[in-house]
Amino acid sequence: MQLYQFLLYLYFFMEISTENSDFNKTFAPWISITYKMIDGYIADIFLKENIQVTKQQWIILKILYEKQNEIIQNELAFITNRNKASLTRLISVMEKKHLVVRNQSENDARINLICITEKGKELFLKMKPLMLNSIQKIQSGLTQTEINTLIETLLKIQQNIQKQTI
Repeated sequence: MQLYQFLLYLYFFMEISTENSDFNKTFAPWISITYKMIDGYIADIFLKENIQVTKQQWIILKILYEKQNEIIQNELAFITNRNKASLTRLISVMEKKHLVVRNQSENDARINLICITEKGKELFLKMKPLMLNSIQKIQSGLTQTEINTLIETLLKIQQNIQKQTI
């Protein structure tokens, strides 16, 4: 059973409702369940298309492809909200797949520059329509106003979290 199907099962058969729990009356569990369902849905699409890339690797490819030049590894960690060690492991896996290369800065040996390879560009371009189609399916039935309202609401929540961060 795919992850998103399992989560749907939990949702419908384990009676996740707003009546049983005060916590379920907040947005937090609903965002978490939705996030996991989206992750599972995308992983299933990649698997169906025989694409051996994770969603996190796709995000790195997208950033590098759109940037069209090298990006400092620490900047990439900041942009993707990953710690340095986690990003280093992710980049290492992507290097082994020949999707990215890591170069040392000529000016400062402590700085690594990450660049997408031709293979990485080709894979990104193959995956882009799959991702756009998946997003369209996920958003089906929502008006542009509803989508904009959701984005605005999530941005407010993110700002509230940033204000609380010590």
